[in-house]
Amino acid sequence: MRRRAVVGFVAVLAVGLIAVVAVGLTHGSTLVYSLGASAAGPAVVPQPGSVACQTPISVPDGAAFDRVGFTLTTYEQPGPELVVDVRSVDGGRRLASGTLPAGYRDGPAVVDVGRVATRAPIEVCIRNRGAVPVAVYGQATIASPRTNATLDGKRLTADMAITLNREQRSFIALLPTMAERASVFRAGWVGPFTYLVLALLVVVGAPVLLVRGIAAAARADDDDDASAERGEDEPPVPAEEPAEEARPAGAAQER
Repeated sequence: MRRRAVVGFVAVLAVGLIAVVAVGLTHGSTLVYSLGASAAGPAVVPQPGSVACQTPISVPDGAAFDRVGFTLTTYEQPGPELVVDVRSVDGGRRLASGTLPAGYRDGPAVVDVGRVATRAPIEVCIRNRGAVPVAVYGQATIASPRTNATLDGKRLTADMAITLNREQRSFIALLPTMAERASVFRAGWVGPFTYLVLALLVVVGAPVLLVRGIAAAARADDDDDASAERGEDEPPVPAEEPAEEARPAGAAQER
């Protein structure tokens, strides 16, 4: 019975690991980089003809992206056409560009701008080419102190909640990137490989140790049961009667 329990546990563990791998392969993320500012509410309002920028943005390791995401409110009107430019901070050279056609409503928007991969600081600018204002969501600039929003070149006390994205990649494919990002906040001897080894030990090593512990406990219980059975088959040992105490020779006569 106990061996069957161990086998059942191992089977459930194997199914669980297979499920984790399947989820890791079939689910993923499009996010390459986020500034850290959340879409708490309308933060920057480009009027018709105005340009709102977020600058400077340093993408870790120059990771490639091809889409820019943000959240908008159109004040209950069809949204105006927006042009999204990705530029280098030094010199203002345009690296990529895309357009969000007019007519959209409140909510998240993603604009395809073309592939960008550079380690140099960049800025993301949103130009309002319509006839009505639009607001880009974000929050106070303290959320992302290394970057700031500007409106027509004037610095604001807010940050736009901008994300840089690319085609979806599975979580398993993202593991090296996750380890690389985590290794930034580390001791000098810790690297990305360290996090991958630790993850492997948690996912594989801990269950293996648990199985070995259960198996050892089962063997111990079997040994105890065997010892108990052997003890029942042996004839009982008669109890020794206490020896009579020696009495003086004349004690019987005195009675």
